Amino acid sequence: MFVSEISLWGAAIVACVVLVAAIALAFFDRQMLLRMLVIFGATVAQMAVVVAVVWLVYQTNAWWAYLLWFLLVLALSICWCLFPLQSIWKKMLRPVSVAMLVGSIVVGGSAMLMLPASVFLSIYSVLMACMTASLMQTMMRYQRNQQKPEALREDMLHQIRNLAQPLVMVVPMLYAGMLLGGVAALEGLLVTLLLVAASFVANILAGVITLGMIRNYPNRP
Repeated sequence: MFVSEISLWGAAIVACVVLVAAIALAFFDRQMLLRMLVIFGATVAQMAVVVAVVWLVYQTNAWWAYLLWFLLVLALSICWCLFPLQSIWKKMLRPVSVAMLVGSIVVGGSAMLMLPASVFLSIYSVLMACMTASLMQTMMRYQRNQQKPEALREDMLHQIRNLAQPLVMVVPMLYAGMLLGGVAALEGLLVTLLLVAASFVANILAGVITLGMIRNYPNRP
């Protein structure tokens, strides 16, 4: 098993380094340490939920399990988009939710149509992570320039130009995974390009929907 190949010495060293860093942070800023522990606890709890759902999906291999994973990734993406904008999350909740839903349907539907169910979880999650990062950039730029309505068009064009940034790092990993999984080189390249196209459409739709809905009621609390 893979777990038996993990070096216990390496794991012990990592644990010691984490402990030393926590002690150092406690001497430097105890309140910061407490906040870090809360964040770490929340991350562990989130990972526990994700792992439980992934295990359930692979064990059952049923349509409702894949729907559960789809909804979980969608919910996590919405939360990550809203987290940097806590002060105005009520105004952002509806635009972000609609944008992420439309984008996830495009990405998830494309992945389900093109790929076997066994790889749907990882591919869909990676592309949703790219779309989440892109949408966060769009909202942050809009928030900074919301006092300049004339800059909205230029912001959108700039964001479209930057859509490829997350994909540039992700696509080689997807393609390498396909090759390691035994997919033919040309077939893997075709699937990768189709996934990039689907992700591009999803990003554009998500950005346009978010900016359009926010602009319709900019002063709503």
